[in-house]
Amino acid sequence: MVMTTGVVRVRERLDAFLRRARGESVFVSLARLFSAGSFLLIAVTSARHLGPIGRGEIVFVMTVCVLGSEFVSLGVNVSGRIHILRRTGVKVEDCLGLTVVLAGVQALLMVLVLGVVGVTMIEISIPTYILGVFSGVTMFVSHMLIDAAFALRRTLETGVRDLLIGITPLVPVVILTMFGGLSVEVVVGLTGLAYLIGGGYLWGVVRRRTGPVRFSRRAWRLILRNGLPVLGGSFGQALAFRADRLILGVLAASAALGIFSVAATTAELPRLLLLPVTQILTNRVAAGEISVGSVTSLVARLILGYAVFMVAVGAVGASLVLPIVGDGFGAVRDSIAVLALGEAFLGIYFVSVAVLTGLGRFQLLPLPAIGGAAVILVTDIFVVPDHGALGAAWVRVVGFAVMGILGLMSMLMALRSEA
Repeated sequence: MVMTTGVVRVRERLDAFLRRARGESVFVSLARLFSAGSFLLIAVTSARHLGPIGRGEIVFVMTVCVLGSEFVSLGVNVSGRIHILRRTGVKVEDCLGLTVVLAGVQALLMVLVLGVVGVTMIEISIPTYILGVFSGVTMFVSHMLIDAAFALRRTLETGVRDLLIGITPLVPVVILTMFGGLSVEVVVGLTGLAYLIGGGYLWGVVRRRTGPVRFSRRAWRLILRNGLPVLGGSFGQALAFRADRLILGVLAASAALGIFSVAATTAELPRLLLLPVTQILTNRVAAGEISVGSVTSLVARLILGYAVFMVAVGAVGASLVLPIVGDGFGAVRDSIAVLALGEAFLGIYFVSVAVLTGLGRFQLLPLPAIGGAAVILVTDIFVVPDHGALGAAWVRVVGFAVMGILGLMSMLMALRSEA
């Protein structure tokens, strides 16, 4: 009896913790770390057993799926979520209807790109092509449903979705690798199945709390109009995060790109902890649960905490990574420290953009991202040929600082107008 009472108390305390923003953030962050770790293990396993060609085909297909999901969404997943939380008349049912329509667009895009580029130029197999189209659609729908679940305040369920996406392909890949049955088709197909299961789970969560799916062109016009600035911001982010790798690959030796990629991946991992926090911050600002007066102090604590954490990453990151990758990557020691500084500035950007999104100031989102991307893209062209990976790392610091400063200025301007 005493043991039963103790278990009940522990469960009550755990439930209370998970209902708070801090508890939601911890659970979702850990779930995303698990999912990212699972896909990292799958990437290493597939690279070792399928070789550069097989791994290259997988990376190509998954890159097309990810970029397609980002652009076909048109930013309406974010704008729709904010309109729902701010109670402007848009319903979750409207977003589900638009998701169904855009899923058809995503399927068409996957058919065209994977067919024209993948089959004819890269020569992926027909089964890989078909499974790639399947993965692109399931990834897109699962991506859209995250925001629908957030709009209904089902934050913890998005963490469950990440756990399902991580565990579903991992176990079969490990088993098939042991028996020599791993292939490109298997990895692509299992990835699509993972997103189908994770997205299917979220679809059930959302549909239990909504009415019939609606196809309202009036609501769609509103969220599409506000989604385009969101898309501009996300495109700028993608360019800022990937431009230096592209330029290093073109203008520097392959060794420089390898060193930079290892260092950048190490410095970028803490984003997996910050991003769920910013998404929850966006939701609570949009729903009016965080007042305009208290946002500034909360933002300051988040920025300071993330900056301190990144200082620690810069100090010890190389000592943790070098034993894994080997002495041939010794040059990452300086690059990781510099890139960690850049990530601290990027934390300012992420938090500021979260507040802007929660306030519905979509028109202010593109400038910080595109401004930083332009600085990185242009400066890298002149710096990389002479200074390689370390030069690209310092350019990233400048670019991310521009993103952070512009984001912070935009947020403060928006807060002043709301006061």
